[in-house]
Amino acid sequence: MAYRIPNRTQEDISARTAIGISLPFSRLFNQTYTTREAVRSNLINYLLTDKGERPLNPLFGSDIKKTLFDPIVKDTLDGLEIQVREGIESFFPLVDIKELIITPNIDFNQINILLTYSVFNNELDEINIDFNTNE
Repeated sequence: MAYRIPNRTQEDISARTAIGISLPFSRLFNQTYTTREAVRSNLINYLLTDKGERPLNPLFGSDIKKTLFDPIVKDTLDGLEIQVREGIESFFPLVDIKELIITPNIDFNQINILLTYSVFNNELDEINIDFNTNE
């Protein structure tokens, strides 16, 4: 008979053990001590990474930056939303996406991503990132 392991976060096991590195980087790496902080940093990293940037994990990444050079039309935005949702579901099975809003600014060739999510069905968290060709 299989034994079901309950969903427990790292902070439930040890409050003083770091489980990740937070973003953005500074001179020193800031460590994350809660699952919530670690997932937030990992999601930001996923959204800012293009596929193929990680040599040993070439499928990791959202490819949002590459979309900035495509015509910003409804089909492109719909495809980007599907791609981001599927990637997050694949790489982050603990994340439950509540809302994903992709807002284009055609005049400045800019895309804004607003992601509202929860981890383990706990309180909601939000990530808001602007992507543009000037960066």
